[in-house]
Amino acid sequence: MSPKIASVALVLIAAAPVAAQTPAYILTRLGVDTVAIERFSRSGNKLEGDLVMRHPRVRTIHYVADLGPQGEIRSLATTVRRPGTDPSAPPMMQTISRFADTVAVIEVQRNGQPDTAGSARKSYRGAVAPMIGVEPTSYGIYEQLLTSARLGRDSVSYALVSPGAGPVPAIILRRRGADSVSFTSTFFPGWTEVARVDSRGRIQGVDASATTVKTVAQRVASLDFDNVVKSWAAVESARGGAMGQMSPPDTLKTTIGGANLTVAYSRPLKRGRVIFGNLVPWNQVWRTGANAATMFTTDKDLAFGSTVIPAGKYTLWTVPAPTGAKLIFNSETGQWGTDYHADKDFARVDLAGRQVSPPVDQFVIVVAPQGTGGLLSFTWDDRQYSVPFPVK
Repeated sequence: MSPKIASVALVLIAAAPVAAQTPAYILTRLGVDTVAIERFSRSGNKLEGDLVMRHPRVRTIHYVADLGPQGEIRSLATTVRRPGTDPSAPPMMQTISRFADTVAVIEVQRNGQPDTAGSARKSYRGAVAPMIGVEPTSYGIYEQLLTSARLGRDSVSYALVSPGAGPVPAIILRRRGADSVSFTSTFFPGWTEVARVDSRGRIQGVDASATTVKTVAQRVASLDFDNVVKSWAAVESARGGAMGQMSPPDTLKTTIGGANLTVAYSRPLKRGRVIFGNLVPWNQVWRTGANAATMFTTDKDLAFGSTVIPAGKYTLWTVPAPTGAKLIFNSETGQWGTDYHADKDFARVDLAGRQVSPPVDQFVIVVAPQGTGGLLSFTWDDRQYSVPFPVK
């Protein structure tokens, strides 16, 4: 494509209006599992949509945004409910956000009562992007930002406003090509979602695999939204409660050679994906699980090869490779799993690697007795990494 034709295509995408009255449907998957579905439409100065989330509890979010003459969002009302609850009862959560030139006023209610912690008055600069506060996010909101951005070859920054007393970061839209736009958050370093768009500026898909949520979304022609809500609610009810977290937490406690050891971590599932060398890249620091950083506690000194790990608390990180891996003991604790700081590394030790069959669906950490000490191992998909240790 010539530069002139590409330039014209960019302008057409930026200027094309979102089709009115026709509902759009976007389906979001984590691996092979569908985790969210959204239905939305725009009519005149109003954007309205519904989002159903599967984890940790099935819930629906209805939102209505009032739009200005350039497509900017002037206010946003959201209502969160659990399926099957009395529609006349107060919702779990209701939020009304109003955006003036530099100030956002947010009013939150939970179960019909004012939520002073969620309600806020926040200052911001420039255009605004209201945050519904869920993962995956609302792609109806994303598409509206694209409509109002008028992207050419430049980037456009929006103030990312959410309930509560937190900061007001930014989300930056960048043109990556005639049919591609990225959404980058300044709140989470390295967080970038890449959206495929058509010539009318409509989102066709969103790849968030480079973020911590690892989801991929796709626009579909149609789906029975209400039936999906009912079926997910029925599955949850049949299980006797919540669907649970997508990467549930677990805690391992054991005694090896008189040492009391604890490993607190989250356990992601394979979900049909290739893990090492793909979802978890080779030769890069990995959080060794999901969600919060993996915590390792010992009340006695341990020896990993020639490296002595004193009694105390650490976070564990790994650098997987096809033939082995490095295990990192980091002295910083209590952080999220994306907050790795190499300057806090206490030690790095070698892990032996081997292939396992059949593949292990859910990531697991095991500390087992071996000789006079123990064996620390990490297993997921077709790989296992391990290292022996004696107690000092």
